[in-house]
Amino acid sequence: MSVPWGPIVFIDIAGSVLVLIIACWCALLSRKLANDKPDDIFRNYIFLLTLTIVIFAISRSFGHLIKQLLLMNDRGDIWTQIAPFSGAINSTTFVVIFAFGLYFRRFQKVHAEIEYYKNNLEEMISSRTDELEKSKNTLENILNNCNPINITGVNFDLLKANAAYYSLWPRAEGEPEIIKCYASRPGAHCNTADCPLRQILAGGEEVTNEVSKRVEGEVMDFIVTARPFRDVDGHLIGMVESFQDITLRKQAESAMRESEKRFRQIFESIPDPVILAQLVDGTIIDVNKAFEEATGISRFETVGRNSEELGFWVDKGLRAQFREKLQYCGELDNFEADFLVQKKGVRTGLISARILSIRNESCMLMVIRDITSEKAAERVLIEMDRIKSEFISTAAHELNTPLSAIIGYTEFLRNPEEFGGFSEAQKQDFINEIYDRGEALSRIIEDFLDISRIESGQPAPLHLRKHDILDILRRIIKLFSTNDLHHTFRLDLPEETVETVLLIDRHRVNQALENLLSNAAKYSPRGKEIVVKGREVKEGWEIRIKDQGIGMNPDQLSRIFEKFYRADASDTAISGLGLGMSIVKQIIETHGGTIRVESVKEEGTTVIFTLPYGHP
Repeated sequence: MSVPWGPIVFIDIAGSVLVLIIACWCALLSRKLANDKPDDIFRNYIFLLTLTIVIFAISRSFGHLIKQLLLMNDRGDIWTQIAPFSGAINSTTFVVIFAFGLYFRRFQKVHAEIEYYKNNLEEMISSRTDELEKSKNTLENILNNCNPINITGVNFDLLKANAAYYSLWPRAEGEPEIIKCYASRPGAHCNTADCPLRQILAGGEEVTNEVSKRVEGEVMDFIVTARPFRDVDGHLIGMVESFQDITLRKQAESAMRESEKRFRQIFESIPDPVILAQLVDGTIIDVNKAFEEATGISRFETVGRNSEELGFWVDKGLRAQFREKLQYCGELDNFEADFLVQKKGVRTGLISARILSIRNESCMLMVIRDITSEKAAERVLIEMDRIKSEFISTAAHELNTPLSAIIGYTEFLRNPEEFGGFSEAQKQDFINEIYDRGEALSRIIEDFLDISRIESGQPAPLHLRKHDILDILRRIIKLFSTNDLHHTFRLDLPEETVETVLLIDRHRVNQALENLLSNAAKYSPRGKEIVVKGREVKEGWEIRIKDQGIGMNPDQLSRIFEKFYRADASDTAISGLGLGMSIVKQIIETHGGTIRVESVKEEGTTVIFTLPYGHP
């Protein structure tokens, strides 16, 4: 089936003409719309898009018309030659239309934004103006409530300053609007190389000086910071200066220095050792001179170490206890501990400590008072109390024994018939016994009086006479040999002597010899020999009394001359008041002599004393 070519050609031509008419009509309408609002970019965009479509329609329609006309006139060869150009024009036009279509949304958005800004421009300007005004007010408030600030021109003109500046350096009445900076706030650095503006002009980006300026007749201290002030193009037109008032800080620093100076003076003048150390680990920060003198360790050797490293604490457990209590209470008074000190051995101290902050670091300040002597005295007092209590008990016993005998014998003599009567010989024995017991009581009382004199600082009274020491020694040996049949007493004297006469108190010397021989007899087993040896020495005579008794250990020997001291104070010990050796020492030294004791445990004791001639 074949279709006639005529209708097809007609429809093609008619369609092309119709498309051309419609495109031109659309172009006219869009042109009219664009002319109504020439500044409407969106309408102009529609107009351009329509023109592009018209061009495409013209290109397309003319292409079809020319093609049909050439085919109807059998000139298809010409169409074959121009067909590619027609297709290229159509494609180009289509690409342009497609590009306009792609950017339609973008143009639409830009148009909407332009319309929005156009319609709201006044409102936006008003809003921005309000914001700028608020920012200006905020900036002015900040400037007027901050440190003094000013702007100085390159020619030293004071261009602008805030209220804080003028509160310090107010304008003078009749003063010009613009004055020189050095006239407004004169200072020592003005017109010198230290002037901030000169340094800014020389290329400085930030200049900081600490200066003093006079304000209302008073000197105030400031830290002045200056920075370049440039215009929008970056050209230097001056500088901006800010003044930070540090007067109070300088005063505080001065007060702090004074306080530190006073603290150092007090720290160094305290007579007791003082230690300043970190609380966290006890590292020593500083010590005073008293510490160096007490410990023998210099400050250089001490700082940076702690007490544990220095080996001060005898009991490390006490160190931990001290730190724990101090951290819990914040302060501690009279904490007693023993410390090991170079060249002095163990010393007892009382620590008083406080926690304080130094440069935001917790530290402890410790003062140590050496109470070694006080503790020793305390121990002596305790021992003296014990000895005195023991002495009272012993004295009561020693006094009661002869008194009981005296009372007993007196009772016999007063009531002889009650006991069956006594012979004259028995009565004489009773009287002799009473006399002996009374004499023993007299000796005890005399010892009490001697001790009383010694404690009051008075020497035993001496009645000095010239006496032959050999005669005294022979008589005392004879007395003890007669009365003590349990021991052997031997006198050892030189065969030849030069001078035997001494200026002495015979009674006191006899008292000393009796005490020494009595002690030798008390502490020597039965049958042992006691030797009294005398010899001449340069100053006078030396007397040695040697026994073979129980002897003494070093501790007992060191205390032999203490009042009320007895080497054996047990219930089974040999009776005595513990006064004899103390009295003997006082008698010998009052005569100007010396006395010492040598003893070995279980080997016996030797007492050696000297008596000077006492005369030319």
